[in-house]
Amino acid sequence: MDKAAYLDAMNITRWRSADKPGKPYLVLHDVDADLSEQGFIEQVLALLDVLPEQCDFDCELLKGPQVVWDMRKVKMRPRVAWLVSAPLSEVIQSADEKRQLWQQICQHRNKVA
Repeated sequence: MDKAAYLDAMNITRWRSADKPGKPYLVLHDVDADLSEQGFIEQVLALLDVLPEQCDFDCELLKGPQVVWDMRKVKMRPRVAWLVSAPLSEVIQSADEKRQLWQQICQHRNKVA
């Protein structure tokens, strides 16, 4: 049995060394999320001037990195993400979800500029 799969199934997070610097950005998703649409994710991150290599993709909020995108079904407080959307599979299929995501991207870009 794969230990990583077992830990994921039990919702057990892995220990992270404080010596290893983490990535500056975080993308939150559900445990069972399908992140196979890498092209779409990369396009959204590019609009935010963020590279995928700068991001950790995790299921829970970590102390330290800035949350760029929260695509979990159930949103937790505090809401500190630049973008908040439905899970990726819903965004891909829904024009309304894409429109809401685009509006948030525009708002963020205007705030930064």
